[in-house]
Amino acid sequence: MPAKVGSVYGQFCPLAMAAELLCNRWTMLIVRELLEGSTSFNDLSRGVPLMSRNLLARRLKELEAAGAVACHAGPRGAKGSYRLTPAGEALGAVVKAMANWGQEWIDVEPSVRDVDARLLMWDIRRNVKPLPEFPPRFTVHFLFPDAETIVREHWLVFDGGEVDLCYFDPGHEVHVEIEAGLRTMAIIWMGWEDLTKAQLEGRLSIRGDRKLVQRAREWLGLSKLAGIPKQAEGLRVFRESATVT
Repeated sequence: MPAKVGSVYGQFCPLAMAAELLCNRWTMLIVRELLEGSTSFNDLSRGVPLMSRNLLARRLKELEAAGAVACHAGPRGAKGSYRLTPAGEALGAVVKAMANWGQEWIDVEPSVRDVDARLLMWDIRRNVKPLPEFPPRFTVHFLFPDAETIVREHWLVFDGGEVDLCYFDPGHEVHVEIEAGLRTMAIIWMGWEDLTKAQLEGRLSIRGDRKLVQRAREWLGLSKLAGIPKQAEGLRVFRESATVT
């Protein structure tokens, strides 16, 4: 059945028509994950960890019915993969513009009030930069002492050009361990604070292989949005100091 559009706002305006499809909760984040290269249902779910799998399935069906996503069946009855159609790919500019605006104009504190460790690590996993000097299998252990027990530890395993994110100890030799508060790690990752500053103040520690620890800034990298500076504090939206009257 084709997607039903044009019934919410009652306007012919293209913005209203686009908003009807894209402004449902979670929809743009699903598009973000597809643009980042996630194709399987499980990987998409890892990019929106607080979204129920039932709702994810529903939103994917809505995007497919509208013509923005295509579902490709897997071989021999295996689960299929999801890919953006040309119309969906064209949303890349929209997603980038929204993300850039958020990085530039939204205040820091509301952004890190409730950091989801799983999303943070998923974003780190897809943006790390393996070095030729890495051993054949390089393992990094992340420890967030202030996080809930179930998401307190994560392991990144660099193996054969692939980077895997593990929520349980894979049993490999750990070459580097990074320990920090969850909020601290998120602020550093987004480029809002310098890694060295957090180290000097004792809020982040990096231990392990000396040479690889020294180059941690290089292989760990930063969010793709980290290079966008914040506007002056008084101009930002969602400011902690703002009051509602």
